[in-house]
Amino acid sequence: MRWLWVLLTVLLGLSGVLGRGIPFLKQQQSQSPSDYNGLYMQTDAVDELIGKEQFQAWVFQQKRAAFVEFYNSFCGFCRRFAPHWIQLGEDTQNWRDIVAISAIDCSSDENSDVCRDFEVMAYPTIRYFPPNYEEGAKQIGKSVLRPDHDTLKQVLVNFLLTDEQKLPSWPDLEDFTADSAAELFTTAPQNIKIVYVILENVQEPNKNTTGAQVILDLHKAENVIIRRASSMEFLHPKTTARPALFAVHRENLLIEQLTVEPSQESIRNKILSHMQENNLDIPVSAVPVSAAPNKPTPDWMKHKQDKAIQDKVAEMKGVVFQADLEQAVRFALFHEIPRYEAIKDDRLLALKRFLSVLSRYFPFGDNGRRFLKELETFVGDKEESLSGEAFENEAKRLEEHHRPIFSSSKFVGCYSEVDGLRRYPCSLWLLFHHLTVAAVEQNVSTDPLEVLHAMHGYIKHFFGCTDCSNHFQEMAKKNRMFSVASQDNAILWLWSAHNEANKRLSGDTTEDPAHPKIQFPGAAECPQCRRGDNASHNDEDSWDRTEVLFYLRRIHSPQNISRLGVDDEAALPASLDVLRAKRYTGD
Repeated sequence: MRWLWVLLTVLLGLSGVLGRGIPFLKQQQSQSPSDYNGLYMQTDAVDELIGKEQFQAWVFQQKRAAFVEFYNSFCGFCRRFAPHWIQLGEDTQNWRDIVAISAIDCSSDENSDVCRDFEVMAYPTIRYFPPNYEEGAKQIGKSVLRPDHDTLKQVLVNFLLTDEQKLPSWPDLEDFTADSAAELFTTAPQNIKIVYVILENVQEPNKNTTGAQVILDLHKAENVIIRRASSMEFLHPKTTARPALFAVHRENLLIEQLTVEPSQESIRNKILSHMQENNLDIPVSAVPVSAAPNKPTPDWMKHKQDKAIQDKVAEMKGVVFQADLEQAVRFALFHEIPRYEAIKDDRLLALKRFLSVLSRYFPFGDNGRRFLKELETFVGDKEESLSGEAFENEAKRLEEHHRPIFSSSKFVGCYSEVDGLRRYPCSLWLLFHHLTVAAVEQNVSTDPLEVLHAMHGYIKHFFGCTDCSNHFQEMAKKNRMFSVASQDNAILWLWSAHNEANKRLSGDTTEDPAHPKIQFPGAAECPQCRRGDNASHNDEDSWDRTEVLFYLRRIHSPQNISRLGVDDEAALPASLDVLRAKRYTGD
C-alpha cells in the first residue's frame, strides 16, 4: 500500500478541490454541495426532511397538511419520478399554507428508523398527512396506491377535498349551491367585490379538479372569492361547456361569462386579468419556499483522496474491489433489511438464505466471518417472525462486539460523481457475481441454485427499488432461473441477466454518463469472449460462453479482489505481501 500513500501525499499538496457532480434532475450550472440533499436541491420546491425528530415535527400537530414522498436515492424509478415531484412542488407553491410538498431519503442513515416506523415497503411511497395529525400506533398517513406522476395534483386535491380534519381557514372546495346571484354574497365578507364561479362536473372528483386547483392557487386573493359548482340555474347565458367561468359582481349583481380554455392555467389567468380590469389587487404569488436543512460541509481532503483512488481505478482493468463488496453488505444489513416492521414467512426465509451465502462465501476477515455467522444464527433461531428493529439492533451489537469488521467505508470501482447513481446497485451486482464464483471455488455446496435463490429472495423481498425488483423477478421467470442445473451455469445465468438489465437501462436517466451501461465483458477486456466476425455485436450468438465463463471466474475470484481504498487492513486476512514480509523477518 506504500504506493497509494505516496500518491495520496502528492495529491494532497495540489491546489483546488474536487467538486461534486451535477444531479441529473437539473440542466443548470453546478451548485455547491450544501445545496444538494438526496435527490432534491435547496432550490427545488420540495422540503427534504432529515432525521426522526424533524420528520415528526413536520407531519404531526401542524396547521397544514403534508404530502410526503418516501424514496431511496439508489432507486432508479425514484430518480425518474423526482422531476415530477419537483414539478408538483412548483405547481403548488401557492398552497404551502395548506399543504407542504416534502420528501425523505430512506437510504440515509439518519432516516432508516423513520422509514421503518412508517412501514415503507416500496419506493417511492407517497403519503398524505392531514393537519393536526396525531402521533400514535399505526399513524402512518394515507397512502397513494401506485403513484402516477400524471395524476399527482388530482390525487392531492382529492385528499384535501375529503380530509375530515380540514381547517376552517381552508378555502371551500366543495360543490357550492346558490339559488340567486345575491345568495352568493350572503355569507361573503363585505370586502368581496366579485364571486367567480367555475362550473365543472364536481361529482366526478377524480377527473374534475381544475376548479379546485384554481381556488387553491388564488385563495389568498383579498377582494374576490372563487367557488366551484356542478350547476347554478341563475347563471347566464346558459352553457353546456365544462369547465365554464362566470364573474358575479356585488354591485348591481352583474353576471359575466368569461371565455376560457379547459385548463387550470387558462382559468387562473383569466381571473387574474379580470381582477386587473376591475382594479382589484392581485394576490402575492408564491409563498417563499423554506430552505431545506443544510448537510455538513464536505471534507475536501477526503474528496482529494477519493480523486487519487479514482485515478488509480481508471488504470486498473478486470478487478473487483473489497470496498465495493463491503458497501453492498453494509447497506443491505443496516439499511434495507431493517426497514421492515415485521420479517416473516417468505421474507424471513429469504433473509436466512441471504445470510447463509454471505456467511459461507463473503471475503471478510476473521472478525467479519464471526459477525456474519452469529447474525445468521440469530436469524436462524427465529421460526415465525423477526422485527426489522430487532435485526438492526443485533447487527449493530455484533458489529461493535467484533470490531473491526468492515475495512472500508467508501465505494471504489462503483463510485460515481453523482449521488444516487451506480454505487449500491453496482456493488450489489458485484456481490452476487462474486458469490456465484466463490460457491464454485470453495465447493462447500453442490446446489447450483444456492446463490441464485438467495439473490432472488433478497431482491424480491428487500431491494428498495420496487421497479427494479419487479423487472428482475420477471426476468428470472422468463429466463428460467430456477432451471439452472450447475454452478457454472449459475455464473453464466447471472452474467446474462446483468447484461439484459444493462441493455434495458442503457441511456436511462439512472445511467452515469461516466460509466455507460454496456454489454460486458467489452471487446477490449476480453476479445476472446466474442466470436470472430461477431466481436462487435451484442446478440446472444456473438458470445463464446466458455470463454465468458473463464473470464468471469477469473475476474470475480476471491484471489482477484483488490484492496485499493481499504482503510483498515486489520479487518482483513493478511495479504500475501504481509505474509512474505513476516516470513522474511521471522516475525
